[in-house]
Amino acid sequence: MRTDLKLAIAVAATLALAVPAQTGANTAGLGASLSAAKKKHRARHPRAVEPEGQIACTVSGCQRIPTNCHPEADYNFDGIPTGFDRIVCTGGMR
Repeated sequence: MRTDLKLAIAVAATLALAVPAQTGANTAGLGASLSAAKKKHRARHPRAVEPEGQIACTVSGCQRIPTNCHPEADYNFDGIPTGFDRIVCTGGMR
């Protein structure tokens, strides 16, 4: 019975010495070795500022329109509204 206790202590000591010698990839499952690691903080990037202007939903999809243009309701040839916008621009487009 005494030899079983000595064997258990020897195995426990061997395992305790072997754990710190492992690399970081092998210790991913051990919480004690990762608790001292510093947390990596992501750099904060400023959000992109969206350009100003209105959005018109035409037959080809919704899109931003230039500042010298505005959306108006679009109609069929017989005067029924289509449910889409028509882009009307004042002056020449660039």
